[in-house]
Amino acid sequence: LACCVSLQQQQPPFPRPTGPSFTSQRARRPPLGMNALLQVPVVTLGGAVVTTLDVKPTSTLEDFRGQLCEAVGARLGNVTGAPDLRPRLFHCGGELLPGLPLISAGIKEGSPITFVVTAASRVVSASSDGTAMIWNAETGACLHTLGTVGWEKRITVKDGTLVASREMISAVFSSDGNFVLSASADCTAKIWSVEFGELLHSLQGHRRRLRSAAFSPDSSSALTASDDLTAKIWSVESGECLHTLQGHDLEVVSAVFSPDGALVMTASLDKTARIWCARSGQGLQTLKGHRWDVLSAVFTSDGKLALTTSEDRTAKVWCVASGKCLQTLRAQGPRFLSAVFSPDGTHALTASLNPVAQIWHVETGKCLRTLRGHQNSVHFAVFSPDGQRVITASQDNDAKIWSAESGECLHTLRGHTEALRVAAFSPEGRLAITASDDHTARVWCAETGEHLRTLTGHEDALLSAEFLLH
Repeated sequence: LACCVSLQQQQPPFPRPTGPSFTSQRARRPPLGMNALLQVPVVTLGGAVVTTLDVKPTSTLEDFRGQLCEAVGARLGNVTGAPDLRPRLFHCGGELLPGLPLISAGIKEGSPITFVVTAASRVVSASSDGTAMIWNAETGACLHTLGTVGWEKRITVKDGTLVASREMISAVFSSDGNFVLSASADCTAKIWSVEFGELLHSLQGHRRRLRSAAFSPDSSSALTASDDLTAKIWSVESGECLHTLQGHDLEVVSAVFSPDGALVMTASLDKTARIWCARSGQGLQTLKGHRWDVLSAVFTSDGKLALTTSEDRTAKVWCVASGKCLQTLRAQGPRFLSAVFSPDGTHALTASLNPVAQIWHVETGKCLRTLRGHQNSVHFAVFSPDGQRVITASQDNDAKIWSAESGECLHTLRGHTEALRVAAFSPEGRLAITASDDHTARVWCAETGEHLRTLTGHEDALLSAEFLLH
């Protein structure tokens, strides 16, 4: 959803930035008087002039937005006031950031600012209170509550295993934005409508608690991993179980699709990961080499490599086609808690029981940078979509944003009162989300580290939170 087509072509006052923001331009100051008014045209992506405003160089995005609404409120009221729409302002190819003066973006007399309207960012969170919630990340409003607080709180016994059926372990969006898939300790996964918050399918068939759930890249299939030693592939349209992936000897703790959806990879406490054909459910490779439980497994963006973490204090890089271990990354202290690839697949990022995260070179297995600054275990770490930054979530109640190139801490996201479980960037890298045991999620400006809003409504610890991918 947008108001326009392409940025007005004009020679910018400074070289165009390569990223989505103007971080690199903050130190530049055009020779202007701070009290001089600038005439700044506001245009659509098609180049049509909406209005021209007289603004101070020191005006912030909020000031400018307020002037814009006053000037053309009648024409834009249905847009600027709509809760599911987000008015956005761009200059020279980058989005203007909250709290920064216009002068820091290189805006001068006659510099056009482009006005675009997109769908508001959405977040889904899952909690130990038995619910998932869909949020408007721009306003902090809860759009839908999936499940009922405290539903099936009872502790039940299935096949000799205690099941705390109240927990909603995770919730994820489908890539097309139409569905949410939740995984619960009651042995079921559920598919929900994002638009209406309605339950569409309850995926029943596992005999013990679920550990993870994921959509296929094309949103047609769902994948679940369970303590019952299996993973299952389901039809999103019908809710039917298409394949049960059997072969592990102990609990399956994670399962993911390859980026093209052709493969599935599972990680198990039986010390192995396995690769399966998603279409047939047939086992293709068993990744053997870890000495203790395998805790996670992920693919590179091209699907050629895999990365696993284990209780044996190592992470391993594997060739997906051959099943051969290519590199072993060794923790210098307690075990790794998570490991992911960079977007281009050249680096790996690990989080550990130590208060550090580490960036590794995939080809050589060498540790390039150690991110130090947290006071307790780093539960989770992930790269930004462009691979230039890293966000970490820690037991010390803080999240931090780092430069992936230098290892420098850029921002400390402080405000939660209990341990953080996860942190993530929005798809364009503009925002960050953190989820905490303090029953809240928080939305932050990833460029400035500013706290924007708190998502309040859950009644127990949050176990996951993520942005809609588009």
